[in-house]
Parts: sequence; C-alpha cells; structure tokens
Amino acid sequence: MERYKGIFIFALMAILFLLFTGRSIAQEKLVMVGTVKNIETKMVMDVENEKDKALVSFRIGRKTVYTPRRHPIPGEKVKVEYLPHRGNFVAYTVTILGLAGAKESPK
Repeated sequence: MERYKGIFIFALMAILFLLFTGRSIAQEKLVMVGTVKNIETKMVMDVENEKDKALVSFRIGRKTVYTPRRHPIPGEKVKVEYLPHRGNFVAYTVTILGLAGAKESPK
C-alpha cells in the first residue's frame, strides 16, 4: 500500500509539472511592417501592411514599448511585433521607422 502511495504522488507531481511548463513556453512574436493609418484613443492602432495593403488593428496599451519613446503619428512607417490574444492582435513593441515614402537623406 505504501508503494502505491509513492507512485501516485510521483505521478501527480509529474502531471502538475507538465501542465505548468506548457504555459511557460514563450511564443515567438509575429512581425509586420506598415504605415500607421489611425490611432483611436491610444488603445487601438490601425496599420496598413506594406506587403498586401491590408488594414490590421492592434491593441496598444501601457505595456507596449515604443522605439523611440513616443506614439507614432498617422503616416509614419512602423515595425510592429505582436501576438494574437483572445481574438485581437496585441502589439508588444512598435518601432518607428520614419515617414512612409520619405527618402533617406544622403550622407
């Protein structure tokens, strides 16, 4: 009887370990480059994908990291790293690349 009790406890601990490690595996963030079309009350940012011109809405908030440290303005080209969460795309990092269609100044 004591032997079965030890096996049961070991199996229970193994199952709990597998359940918790499955959630802690980090997901690789998806990346999109496009032009900002609209920002609604600093909660939703609409970006037009530069590849297929599709309009994608991203949730933004206090945990979103901006490089440089400011919100983009409509018309700027951005690179967004995001993950799908509960049916919405959540932006984790937004890198401002400059104005869309602007040529780089020669050095």
